[in-house]
Amino acid sequence: MNKTPGKHHDRTQKLNDLRTAMVQHGLDAWIIPSADAHSSEYVARHWEGRAWISGFTGSAGTIVITRDKAALWTDGRYFIQAAEQLADSAITLMKDGQPGVPSMADWLAEAVPESGCVGFDGVTMSLAGIRTLQGKLADQAITLEGRHDLLDDIWHNRPPLPAAPVFLHPTTYAGKSLGGKLAEVRAMLEQHKATELLITTLDDIAWLFNLRGSDIECNPVFLAYALITRDTATLFVNQQRIEPDALAALNEAGVELAGYDEIADRLAALSDDTRLMLNPLTANYRLASVIPTSVTLIEDRLPTTDLKAIKNSTEIARMQDCHRRDGAAMVRFMRWLENNIPSGALDEVNIDLQLLAFRRESEQFRGVSFPSIVGYAGHGAICHYRADEVSAYTIDSKGLLLVDSGGQYLDGTTDITRTFACGELTYEEKRDYTLVLKSHIALTCARFKEGTRGIQLDAITRQPLWREGIDFNHGTGHGVGYFLNVHEGPQSISSRWFDVTLKPGMLITNEPGIYRDDKHGVRLENIMLVAEDVANEFGKFLKLIPLTLAPFDTRPLLVELLSDVEIHWLNEYHQTVRRELSELLEGEDLQWLERATREIQ
Repeated sequence: MNKTPGKHHDRTQKLNDLRTAMVQHGLDAWIIPSADAHSSEYVARHWEGRAWISGFTGSAGTIVITRDKAALWTDGRYFIQAAEQLADSAITLMKDGQPGVPSMADWLAEAVPESGCVGFDGVTMSLAGIRTLQGKLADQAITLEGRHDLLDDIWHNRPPLPAAPVFLHPTTYAGKSLGGKLAEVRAMLEQHKATELLITTLDDIAWLFNLRGSDIECNPVFLAYALITRDTATLFVNQQRIEPDALAALNEAGVELAGYDEIADRLAALSDDTRLMLNPLTANYRLASVIPTSVTLIEDRLPTTDLKAIKNSTEIARMQDCHRRDGAAMVRFMRWLENNIPSGALDEVNIDLQLLAFRRESEQFRGVSFPSIVGYAGHGAICHYRADEVSAYTIDSKGLLLVDSGGQYLDGTTDITRTFACGELTYEEKRDYTLVLKSHIALTCARFKEGTRGIQLDAITRQPLWREGIDFNHGTGHGVGYFLNVHEGPQSISSRWFDVTLKPGMLITNEPGIYRDDKHGVRLENIMLVAEDVANEFGKFLKLIPLTLAPFDTRPLLVELLSDVEIHWLNEYHQTVRRELSELLEGEDLQWLERATREIQ
């Protein structure tokens, strides 16, 4: 990672400028999270304030600046990256959730004087988050102020809000019409006894209105809000951005259009008898603060979030097509990689570019689904590493290379991780690789009863690693959107409790790993479809079907550590990969696929 005196001075100046603005506004601390006005995981450059002021570029983290201190909280995916990017700065890294590390609220309670004031940009923090913070700081009579954005005062040449075109995602891809989706949403509103629904999350809006955009890198969404009643639907977005066929579809469905910034006035004007449904975990504090106190709030997960998570038959069929094409691109990439590593000319950057070139051969391709993680040797241990021309390692004919990548296509979203042997491997590298594959297979082969939560499957996945006293510091699996965000809720497989059951039609990733600092990283990932299995006197059981189609590298395997069941699964999976992809490949690519998927004994 880059650490230069010039950058250190620049970061110090930004902190000093912010502190000057804090004094002018009577603030004792300022909070900058990673979010935008829509609680997005990835944000447009306009909202990358935390990265701008701290130098830490991970997608998750919150920095707090007081008049004499600064601290940044992030999770286990980014501990290594944050330590490198914050080195030699005045910002203290807080490894969130680790023993002895205070929470942001506890740290603020100690760092801010009694009756002090903590500021934040109200659009970047959720209603639920501010309520929690208020509760933690109440004993010290610390107040919170979210009406102003100090970054506007000090961030010269701040990128403007994006305004890329908004285009139609037709029902031939979406599988359901806008009218049909609105009917489903309104039925759920009736169940909750709500009269209106506020939608602030961008992927929910894109899904509901069958629209897509490109306001956020890698995420085909656009900045907007929506208000749905039992007989109207209003989309708050700059109408000039909407392409003609998309505009015609909205008009045909009776959708009212209003300006993006008009949402606050509309909420402030809600009548006293309104029963407004919103999600306090995602609705931003500033919008929530303008809602009249006479309005009844119904706080729950949005109906669109649950409906979007269960893919319809068209989406599932299209995703299968999408994964075949993506798998064929991966095979061409794998053969290219294997042939070119011995040249000594490959590095983490040109590997990424070549993989992108193979994906671009599909006419449905619309970009990557997240910045590719190409980590060789020790860089593979950085869960969300992103190579650049300065940091990139050259690939030697030894060790492990981790490649986590994905594509956005008109008919789906992909997310795949494979770890490759670049040549000679140590026993530890081979053992770690084999253990991760065992964990991957453990989840893939799981059969579970209807009503199972992700935390239950997480323990099954980790068992092969736990037996060896090994663990990984991230979730096992996340939901995946359909030509939408690569990380999609509400489903999850992790050691954290989420009261969300896995249901047929949901997509979930399977991505266990082992990471050894400064040595290597191993992760193996497929997207899987939750599907019905059997129903009997004991209940309904579900299973997981891999959608991702690409060989696992068998060269690092210690076959003696695999059970007969695991070997059988791997051979069966490779047989499926070979059958599904053969028609899309020819010549040396097809020959390579046949070798890469041959049975192991």
